Amino acid sequence: MESKQVKHELFVSKVKNVFGSGAEKILEGILHPRYETFRINLRKSGVGEALETLRMLGFEIKEGPVPGSFINLSSINDLKISQTDLFKKGILYVQGLSSMLGVVVLDPKPDDKVMDLCASPGSKTSFMATLTGVPKNIYAVESNSGRFYSMKKNLAMQGYPDVVTVKANAAGLLNRYPVFREAFDRVLVDVPCSNEGNVRFSAPDPLKFWNPKLPKKISMLQKKILASGYGMLKPGGYMVYSTCTYSFEENESVINWALKKFPDLDVMKINSRVKNLKYLKGLTEYKGEETDPRISNTMRILPDNYFDGFFISLLQRRPAGAR
Repeated sequence: MESKQVKHELFVSKVKNVFGSGAEKILEGILHPRYETFRINLRKSGVGEALETLRMLGFEIKEGPVPGSFINLSSINDLKISQTDLFKKGILYVQGLSSMLGVVVLDPKPDDKVMDLCASPGSKTSFMATLTGVPKNIYAVESNSGRFYSMKKNLAMQGYPDVVTVKANAAGLLNRYPVFREAFDRVLVDVPCSNEGNVRFSAPDPLKFWNPKLPKKISMLQKKILASGYGMLKPGGYMVYSTCTYSFEENESVINWALKKFPDLDVMKINSRVKNLKYLKGLTEYKGEETDPRISNTMRILPDNYFDGFFISLLQRRPAGAR
């Protein structure tokens, strides 16, 4: 078993390999915990009412950079949104800004039929339901029984029991539900990953679950899930593929594979709608491996006191007849 020190050195080396001269900013950005961030459930409360209640409870809140987000500046003093009755009643929902950003980039509309693969615990699903106001048009997939029923409970608590929940494996979904083929306007593919972007050195054992061998193994699953999402996407539709990790194998390499496999797939430029967002363009070369130049349109969100490390790509399946 590797010692904590050895794992730390391996992780630092990995970050330096991926980010090169920018690695020090990454390592500095994860020295401290990030602030607790949240959304207000507009089905249950007005914004002013919820914020006034929080301020009366002693919280210091400011509006967050992601549309619809708020930052709990009091979390540094151990005042947590997740401990309030507002949270327990589903009026507030604690969610990372990077996680919210994937939904903002997908930009689902009220008339869109939306598929959320790997949806548990329902954070992004409920955010999409909030943005569109039409939860019955949103499908949420989860294969694990415990996580599936936890997700259903969570969505009901948020006031969205009419989201269509599907207990199935995302990778083989079209085999079980052929009616889903080319049926969705937008697809969210936030895949299981090695979670490197969530590492914070301020945690008691930050690398307890980090496995440097996982990226190469899990990238096979990620490709299968992305391919499943592509199969459900209507021509002209949009898909977000995202991870909360730094590994090239799980990010740019997966997108590069998809562009070769699906010639009608394009990588679109992203409008994050976030001012002064700290990010890098996706890697078009890594350890001698070159990728499709369109991958420079993807984004690597850099970790700081507000955001976790994240990778986001916006893909479009070209409309029928388009070249």
